[in-house]
Parts: sequence; C-alpha cells; structure tokens
Amino acid sequence: MICKFAITMVMSVAAVSVMMGCHTPTRVNDSVAQKRISMPESWVYETKRSGKVKALPRGLRDQLQSLREDMIKEQGSQYFAFWGHYTPELQSRIESMNRACNEAYLVSDRVIASNLTPALQSVTETEADLWWDNQVIYDIQAREFVDDWRSFWLLDSPSILNRLPIVDTASP
Repeated sequence: MICKFAITMVMSVAAVSVMMGCHTPTRVNDSVAQKRISMPESWVYETKRSGKVKALPRGLRDQLQSLREDMIKEQGSQYFAFWGHYTPELQSRIESMNRACNEAYLVSDRVIASNLTPALQSVTETEADLWWDNQVIYDIQAREFVDDWRSFWLLDSPSILNRLPIVDTASP
C-alpha cells in the first residue's frame, strides 16, 4: 500500500515537472549589465582612485594592480613590439579579471546601496508604468482637442438664436 502511494507521488511529481518545465533563472548578459550600471569596458584601464575600483574587494583590487604591472612589463617585450598586442595568456588573464570584477562589482554593497530599486523610474512606477500613464494622457488630450476644436467652430451645440430647435442632437 505504501509502495503504491510512493510510486503515485513520484509519478505525479514527474508529470507536473514535465508539464511545467524546470525553471532556471536567467543570468543578466554582461553587456546589458554594463549599460544598466555603466560598468567600464575593461577594468584594467580604470584608475586606482576610481570609485568603481574602490567598490571591489581588497583582494581583487590587489590582483588587478598585479595584472596592470604585468601588462606594463609585457608592453616592453618583443612579442608586443612585433605583434602589437598582448600574448594570448595575458589576454585570457585580462578577460577573466574583467569577468571577476564585473561579478564582484554587481554584488558590491556600495553598488547595491546606490540604487535599491533599479526597476523604478519614479518613486512608485517602473518605466512601463510611466509609458502607459503617458499613453492614457495622450489619449485624453487628443479627445479634448477634438472637443475644443468643435467648440471653437461652434459645432458643439445647435444655434440658440431661434426658440425652436433646428437640429435635435439629444436623440440618435
């Protein structure tokens, strides 16, 4: 009896997961995150005194400084003089440092505290809410313009010069 119940439960869970699918959170693309928070293209070219660099953990800042020193040494090498760029090993170190700095910067206390509600554009509304509010206002203003235009040309009501109505606008 217990075995049947356990099998039924496993089958129902499997059926629900197949129908609903597994939810995996999507990661924010680096380029999207850079635009949102205005992260630097490359962390190795940021100055030591930059507020963005200061927001990084101390160990990562030390690694970044060490990488900068290695880049300066590499610029004096024959490889750099001949090819005009860094060795593939150093380029991969630069790329991995940029990724590490991006991830550390995104979860930094300073960055999070600087904008606790990044989705909100005003005190209570997102960008989409503001857009919809504007659309409603534009719609109302367009209808008001038609009313004002009809009033300007005296088309909003029949003439009152005659006691008898010439045109009855009250009924369809």
